[in-house]
Amino acid sequence: MPARSVPGIAGGGPGGHNPALDGLRAIAVLTVFFHHMDLVPGGYLGVDLFLVLSGFLITGLLLAEHDREGWISLRAFWARRAFRLLPAFYIFVAAGIPLVLIVKGADDQWQFLRNALAAVFYVANIQRALNPPDSGAWFGHVWTLSLEEQFYLVWPVALVLICRSRRLRNRLPEILVSAVLLVLIWREVLISAGVSNLRIYYAPDTRVDALLVGCLLAVWRYEAARGTVTRRLGTPLLERVARFGPAGLLAVVVLFAVGPDLTGPPTWLARGGYLLVAALAAVAILGADQRRPGWYYRALSCAPASWVGRISYSLYLWHFPVTGVANDSLVPRFGRIPSAGAALVVSLGLASASYYLVERPVQRRRPAWVNARGTSASRLRPAFAGGEVAGPIGVTTSAAGAPGMASGPGGSSIASPAGVPGGGGTAGMAGTAGTAGPAGSARPASRPGAGA
Repeated sequence: MPARSVPGIAGGGPGGHNPALDGLRAIAVLTVFFHHMDLVPGGYLGVDLFLVLSGFLITGLLLAEHDREGWISLRAFWARRAFRLLPAFYIFVAAGIPLVLIVKGADDQWQFLRNALAAVFYVANIQRALNPPDSGAWFGHVWTLSLEEQFYLVWPVALVLICRSRRLRNRLPEILVSAVLLVLIWREVLISAGVSNLRIYYAPDTRVDALLVGCLLAVWRYEAARGTVTRRLGTPLLERVARFGPAGLLAVVVLFAVGPDLTGPPTWLARGGYLLVAALAAVAILGADQRRPGWYYRALSCAPASWVGRISYSLYLWHFPVTGVANDSLVPRFGRIPSAGAALVVSLGLASASYYLVERPVQRRRPAWVNARGTSASRLRPAFAGGEVAGPIGVTTSAAGAPGMASGPGGSSIASPAGVPGGGGTAGMAGTAGTAGPAGSARPASRPGAGA
């Protein structure tokens, strides 16, 4: 028996699509791009913005489906991830095969094969943690896809088990806070044991806290909308924190510019800095989600940023080999900034082709059983037409089906009832969420074009 409906998400619009989240995704993927062109030293922290956003959206999806339908269909959830991620990714992998066979020697071909297998089986992050230099020029950035796919496999199962117990479900925030603190402590243990900074940066056990912060944000926002938390921790506090969204994003951008080199011993980021970045990213995301303040929402929702956010998954896939070629062949002849401009144009072209010729057609032809139970094709179409998107974090920015506060007249917050545009009953998030995508990558600055 389906559970009662819950309030809808902020910024719903038709199908619950929130273009401001596309804008954040655009900032993250472009930061990673310019980091790989050696123009933004700490641009690898775009990863953290992606990861927090991924945890936020995926958790909202799952909670909404559970409360609306009374259960979570893991089969449908994983199928949605596969339909969203795999087609464009497999084409990216296949495109590298003739190139490496034609222009590379035997050693590079074997390296390509090792990295391709690690990427296809989603263990590239573990491979990078164990052997950071062995990334190659094609797959150096896909470690983030592996991290998110591992999250997609484990977290829904954990959430299903938690939701089976009312006591555990009510303790979900405490469970997530405890998990974040355990990761923080575990990093300190590893640092004391003498592990490298790259081991901490790439490995799932030391990077999952950014995803968990996103999960915690989604739970807070969800429970505040349902009125199941105290007023002191509920909607009024959530709205006040949302107003600091621009400050949170500004702080993250500053860290993009001053982030330390990843090579060498663990930096201050490994000693709690990654958690700080995740917290700031969460504030930036909450501001965009709640459309507060209005100018912040409008700036992130502008057409160019929204478009880059929509194609950000494919842009992330293709930018890495393009920036590698640009660093090796163009920068010595034309300089770094002109080369970066040319590489960006080529990357956007390849990403557009992948998005319009692969991603969208596949999504349109997805079988009905993949959609969340209780969503019909007629209800899915408006969400898709309104801009269903999957960026590097692997989920759509359409958020119907997850609760939140919609902006009412004069900027007041009102709960959107399920079943209305932007409300919890539409299919946007629960029925049409896309899958995986990159969350950025980090490349040691001493190795231009090297993997991240």
